[in-house]
Amino acid sequence: MSALDYVIRPALEQGHHVALHAPLMFRREARRRGVEFHSAGTNWTCDPLVQQTASEIWKGSGNTPFNRYVFGHLWPEQAEAKARDLLTAWTRARPDLVIAECSDLGAHLAAKVLGLPLLAADNGLGPVLLDLWDTDIAPALLPLYKQYEQDSPALPPMLTPAPVAWFYPAPPPSAHAVRRTVAEFRTVPPTWLDRSPSRPLVYVSLGTLTTAMTDLRTVVGSAYREVMAALSAINCDAIVSAGNLAEHLRSADPRIKVVEHVPQPALLRHADLFVTHGGRASLLDAVQGATPVLGMGVLADQPDNAAAFARRGLGRALDLMATRVEIADAITAVLGTPRYGAAVRAADAELSQLPPLDLTAQRDSLSASRT
Repeated sequence: MSALDYVIRPALEQGHHVALHAPLMFRREARRRGVEFHSAGTNWTCDPLVQQTASEIWKGSGNTPFNRYVFGHLWPEQAEAKARDLLTAWTRARPDLVIAECSDLGAHLAAKVLGLPLLAADNGLGPVLLDLWDTDIAPALLPLYKQYEQDSPALPPMLTPAPVAWFYPAPPPSAHAVRRTVAEFRTVPPTWLDRSPSRPLVYVSLGTLTTAMTDLRTVVGSAYREVMAALSAINCDAIVSAGNLAEHLRSADPRIKVVEHVPQPALLRHADLFVTHGGRASLLDAVQGATPVLGMGVLADQPDNAAAFARRGLGRALDLMATRVEIADAITAVLGTPRYGAAVRAADAELSQLPPLDLTAQRDSLSASRT
């Protein structure tokens, strides 16, 4: 849900009533953000068979077939259950505005059926969806749209919490870049963050999505170990946030602290380098913390994101299978080169100049365009 905080926080601050309709797995996160929660759709991403099949495709065939299977096949296949739940809920209590993740295909359909103003919130998957839309996603959705007597599927107007050119070679339809905000509780640094200022601090997180997928979990675990071995050879402190892999990543080096979770935006304000899987939210956390990155993309949009940030001079990118020597060389190079920090600070200034998200204005504009 951190990828949607740029929508949720301004909606609450502007005094709107906010309700999240999502699978049960998101109920706790909704409550942490102070929004109303309604169960909709299923926790199908937690299905062990789904996770195993997806990870086997990634390991055996690579990221492109993985994306086609997950976002071009599974996501459209699951749209009907979400749409059905939302049609029931929104018929009882009709929202004034729907902002759905760009990948929430069931919500797009339900809003269209009921004639509700709709925006797609880019959660990082926008470029992947655009790449697969005409060849995979739209054809897979077409029978469901016909069932509800709707026109051909199309992506709604898109909100994105960063300059469009940062992640899109070609802008998506009706893209509107808005200021990025994060949930307030994620801005509080951990109480144990106490370190010597004489050494740089490296923060490492390769995401949590992969730890439930057997094959991916093994590969990511190996990548963590290579990174930690590289850090042991460098004069630095390090915090490694590894989710439920943390218990398997014991460190004998007192300079390397392994934890399950941290408030990432807060921690990055104290870090000198972020070794990251390259998820969109994580990269934007780095920019807002003025922290250069070493991107090691795993799946979906992550490898392209890491490469895009490297091209913009915001850090470097390595393959997930990089050796500890290659990782150590890259970390040393970024820490020792002031231009990376300067580039990230300039990017932070650019990000901060984006206009704030005005929910009432967005609703009125969408409503006017339909009349």
